[in-house]
Amino acid sequence: MTRIGYWMSRLAGLLVLLLVSIHPAQATMNRPAGEAGQPTEVRVVGVVLDVDKIDSAEQNFTINLYAIFRWSDPRLAHDGPGSRIRALSDIWNPRLTIMNTQKMRYNTRDEVEVSPQGDVTFRLHVFGDFSQPMQLQDFPQDSHVFEVPVVAAGYRPHEVVLIPEPRMDSFIAETLSVADWEVSNMQGRSKEVELANGILLPGFVFSFEGQRLMHHYLVKAIIPLALIVMMSWVVYWIDPKQVPNQLGVAVTTVLTLIAYHIALAGRLPEIPYLTRMDTFLFSSTLLVFLSLIEVVITSHLSSTGNLERARKIDRVARWLFPVVFLLAFSYSFVWQTQVI
Repeated sequence: MTRIGYWMSRLAGLLVLLLVSIHPAQATMNRPAGEAGQPTEVRVVGVVLDVDKIDSAEQNFTINLYAIFRWSDPRLAHDGPGSRIRALSDIWNPRLTIMNTQKMRYNTRDEVEVSPQGDVTFRLHVFGDFSQPMQLQDFPQDSHVFEVPVVAAGYRPHEVVLIPEPRMDSFIAETLSVADWEVSNMQGRSKEVELANGILLPGFVFSFEGQRLMHHYLVKAIIPLALIVMMSWVVYWIDPKQVPNQLGVAVTTVLTLIAYHIALAGRLPEIPYLTRMDTFLFSSTLLVFLSLIEVVITSHLSSTGNLERARKIDRVARWLFPVVFLLAFSYSFVWQTQVI
């Protein structure tokens, strides 16, 4: 009975395989046959409906993307008169996968429209976060190209190719939610994506350029920092005999600068290089610290009978520190092309 059961199970398995192989829907799971040696073409067009956020600290961006993918499969031709809806899993499809998603929500179903001629249309509407490594040496004067790469998972470039829709270009909406970036030059292009193991996948990249708006950080970060540094210069105009007043202003300025550091820390990721903003922030911190040291020196001179010498140091500091500050600002945001 054991041998009979074994052979019966083998026979049942062979029967199932035979039924699957002759099922008419199974034929559509193979790639549509085109010209000899030619890959299956998938035509792509997309629109970025909105850019909600570009986050330098998290190294990602949040967008609302709508894309249309079309390919021809004559095996799906029907009598019409209009298009028919089919489940994506019931027909051959290029297994489209977005490579850099983090958190994403789909607003479309896994279904396609099939025309009487066998032209397949798949619509994809997604909203969410997409990772984007950024080179931030020029922050806050930096610009980047943001990309959403889509690949045909499991296929090779000689089997499937994703190309721009010839009848329409990809574009971006005119009004966007992001406030501190200027976004432009949306485009879609074919691009093979190389995996870490060297395997190439056929792909398509939606991309747009983003230029950070300098005036946003000028008002919210650079000018407040400049005012803190200027506040430290008040000590040069207080007579060295008034030691408590000088020390009070100097210590208050240092504490204010520490609070500013804490407030600014969350805007940038932990990166192993200096940005333009880091250079300016370090220079400003050093000047505030030197102002405190200057107060200590002049206070000591005043208390030891060298009042005139202390006053002379204050008079020199009144023009020396502003000049050094202007040089630091110019180096950080005007002269410097890149800080490594």
